[in-house]
Amino acid sequence: MRKILLQISIFSSILILIFSLNRIFMHFTFISDNLVQNKNEFFLMYILGAYHDIRFLSAAFLPLLLCGFLSLIFMKFNGGGGYNTIS
Repeated sequence: MRKILLQISIFSSILILIFSLNRIFMHFTFISDNLVQNKNEFFLMYILGAYHDIRFLSAAFLPLLLCGFLSLIFMKFNGGGGYNTIS
């Protein structure tokens, strides 16, 4: 279970980093300079974008996390399923 959580965390971090870099490149390419003058809107654009990226990733990885928890429960009921320890 720890491996599944670690993999989800690492993969989510990598995707958030890629999405943030994409947002920065799009900002420098497509958005005009008058947005940069208003620092509050500039900061809000990046915060709201990261928030929506995290919501997307949590919805995408929720079935995998539920499968991990269900397999852990069924392994306990079935005597470990051939494993001596559950880590």
